[in-house]
Formats: sequence, structure tokens, C-alpha cells
Amino acid sequence: MSQGPGGWSAPVILIGTVLAMWVGIYWMSRNDVPVAAWALFVLNAAWLALVLLRGGMQEQQTLHDRGVTAPAVVTRWISTSDPMGGVDHRVTAVEVELPSGAGVARLELKGAAAPEVGTSVQVTRDPGGRVPIRLGPRPAEPGSALATIALTVVLGSSLVGSVTAAKALGPDL
Repeated sequence: MSQGPGGWSAPVILIGTVLAMWVGIYWMSRNDVPVAAWALFVLNAAWLALVLLRGGMQEQQTLHDRGVTAPAVVTRWISTSDPMGGVDHRVTAVEVELPSGAGVARLELKGAAAPEVGTSVQVTRDPGGRVPIRLGPRPAEPGSALATIALTVVLGSSLVGSVTAAKALGPDL
């Protein structure tokens, strides 16, 4: 069972929606409605992008609104080696000791430079514990330009697909 918002229903809805879109694309391409099939394909891709963007924006907004910053000390580097993937012994995460005996946290670097072991760094955490602890100060409010573009593409492609499919079906409706 998944944790977080939506619980087990979120993955079921995601899988059902994606399958329904692909069945629609298949049906439209078989019934000589290629414009609607392409519109549905674009809708599918834009909708998935919107879902992914929304997740990142939600975490950033949470840390922006209620994130608490605190000093922490880097206690260990965590290295990854993946010769097949082109990664040869690179530091990909750090372990930090949180202030006042609050414990130890492992933080992914996500491409950022690794601070030296023993140095003091600033971390931001969500007091509610819903968003993972991050290195650095509270983030700025997330921008919404990409999400707005994805939403516009979703709306436009659903309109094009719906109108084209309705015209193709014509009197059968």
C-alpha cells in the first residue's frame, strides 16, 4: 500500500487513466480519426508532465510556507559506483547530524557538490514530516510557468481530440 496523499487509490487512478487514454488512441487510429488520436496522445503526455510537475511544486511550496531551517553537521559521504551507468565512485548523498540530538538524516545531493565531512550546513525540514529534509535554506515559492503551459496543452489537446472525434462519429452520437 502506498503512503501519502491518495493512498492506494492514486496509483489505481493513474494506471486506469493512462490505460483508458491508450485504448482511446488505439480506437481512434483504427477508426480513421488520426487527428483525434494524436490529440489524445499529446493530452496523455502533457497530463503526465503536469502530474510530475505538481508533485515537485507541492513539496517546494510546503517547504516555502512552513519549512524550518537549522544548522547540521555533515558526518559522512555516501558514494555510488555504477560502471555500467558511467558513474565511478561519486558522492551522491551525505549523512548529517541534526541539531540538539534530533538524529541523523541522509540527504540526496541530486547533482550538487558534496560539502566536506565535519562542516556545518544549513538544512530545511518540514515540521509536519511530509516532505524530506533538504540541504540549504527555505526554497523560494515555486514558479508555475511550466505547469501553466502543461495545463494549457492538456486543455487544448482535449478540446481538439473531443471535437475531432465527435465530428468523425457524426450522426452515430
